[in-house]
Amino acid sequence: MEFKFLLCFLFLISGCGVCSTKNEYSIPNKSLSDYKIYLLARCITNNYINMGVDFDKLHLKDYTMGFIDIEDGFAFSAKKGNALDVFIKNKTDDFYQPKQTEGDLAAINLVIYDCTVFSQSKEVDIFLKELIFKEISNN
Repeated sequence: MEFKFLLCFLFLISGCGVCSTKNEYSIPNKSLSDYKIYLLARCITNNYINMGVDFDKLHLKDYTMGFIDIEDGFAFSAKKGNALDVFIKNKTDDFYQPKQTEGDLAAINLVIYDCTVFSQSKEVDIFLKELIFKEISNN
């Protein structure tokens, strides 16, 4: 009798574990936080290019995006027009524009602030989780 009870109990516990996952796939926190840094770096870089500053023309180059995406990640940027870079471009490429058109603040933007806030947003969190989940499940 104890054996049947134990067997039923174990079956119940394993069923609860399966039900609780609800088709969710474990996404490594490192990947998620790294791609938020990638998004931040891409946002800042794109907006500074829009203002005429190209970091690639500097003698010393920053390899943050390459390290995260190519060396340690899923290599989304290896494909031109990839979903990640298109998302970043569509959502952030106007951050370099001043918030006001007249007055003292007409020549001021908040690129770094806006990019940082966006990189920490719920929208980015959801997008990155879906993108990484899709990439993991395809492999």
